[in-house]
Amino acid sequence: MAQTKRLPDAELEVMQTIWTLTPPVTAAEVQQHASSDWKMTSVLTFLSRLTVKGFLCCTIEGRQNLYTPLISEEDYRQRESVGFIRRLCGGSVKNLVASLSDAGALSEQDIDELRAFLDAQEQ
Repeated sequence: MAQTKRLPDAELEVMQTIWTLTPPVTAAEVQQHASSDWKMTSVLTFLSRLTVKGFLCCTIEGRQNLYTPLISEEDYRQRESVGFIRRLCGGSVKNLVASLSDAGALSEQDIDELRAFLDAQEQ
């Protein structure tokens, strides 16, 4: 699977739509369930790109193309999270949290949830 680059926002939205559906899916299902109001030609272009990039497998059944994800949402999220922290924060999770805190983006509830998560990881 050729997944060396992160997905552009529109292609990521297509993948997120597919991950919420039961595969295999058709282009019409993707268009119907996507949060964006795309024309069918755009959906077909995104699906084609994702297939070429190795994120989707395309099979033909009758006159329809059926698309199945080749990477899970969790795998993609983990890979992108690590890459994001490396690119933006020099690999430091502490720097990420400090930036969020300095920007006022962390609520007391967020901090409590982070503490509880880290405490659970120690056990």
